[in-house]
Amino acid sequence: MRIRRLLLIYILLIFPALSLNAGENISLSAALDKIDIQFEETVELKLEIKWQGDITSYAFEVIPLPELENLKVLGTSSAISSGVENDNEITTRTFKYTLKPTGSGIGIINPITLQSISMPDSIPGLLSTQLMKVNIAIPIPVEKESGVQIYLYLMIAALMIAAVVIVVLKKRNRPDIEPIKSPEEYFSETLAQIKANSQQDRTQFFTKLHSALANYIKAKFSIETSGQNAEKIVGQIEKLEISANYKEKISGWLIRSEKEKYAPFGGEPGDIIRLISELENFFNDIK
Repeated sequence: MRIRRLLLIYILLIFPALSLNAGENISLSAALDKIDIQFEETVELKLEIKWQGDITSYAFEVIPLPELENLKVLGTSSAISSGVENDNEITTRTFKYTLKPTGSGIGIINPITLQSISMPDSIPGLLSTQLMKVNIAIPIPVEKESGVQIYLYLMIAALMIAAVVIVVLKKRNRPDIEPIKSPEEYFSETLAQIKANSQQDRTQFFTKLHSALANYIKAKFSIETSGQNAEKIVGQIEKLEISANYKEKISGWLIRSEKEKYAPFGGEPGDIIRLISELENFFNDIK
């Protein structure tokens, strides 16, 4: 390749007119998209070959990668297009090189030589770009982490992991805490159990209902109901500042349940079902 280039230069020196003829209608230009860059950036070199005629008017040697200093080629691309200027067909071939710094200071792009041959007369030509320079800034210093810093990071990470493990274990071992329920909610749950298990046994039904009502009154109004009959409990309810309807219903159910648990053969058909319905509706309304 070097011998062929020297031979071509020698021919041009002997026949300067040939170089003139070959170069009259063809040009080579080079440009950079910037001349001052950071070390971490890239710069684009654009080569443009432009000639009069169509794509077959000239033949070219393969253009080698540019010779660089403090730079390296990251990627390349090329394109070719045709147009009309002053009623003449113009063909343009473009080469683009993405360059990245390899060192700071001055990046040098040595002249690029293009060997061409005009067709169909096979007249050789030689075109060349100028030497170009790029100012490359000093790399941004990257602070290296010392062994002490790395140790501290590892310690912090280990402590965080340990904290997460402790929290998870505590949650697993923590006994389930039941949500606080209102006296009405406790009574409704107890009534549902009585309805499911004791509805067919009249004595058992009213015995458990009496106990559930007494517990509700104790929890709701802080009235001591243990060992007291319905009459005494109702007497304390009457002293409370609550609605008359509320007093009447609670007192009536308490007195009836106490009476019915001792009279297992009384009552009317379906009276337990009706009573359960009344209790459910009442306590659902006041929850």
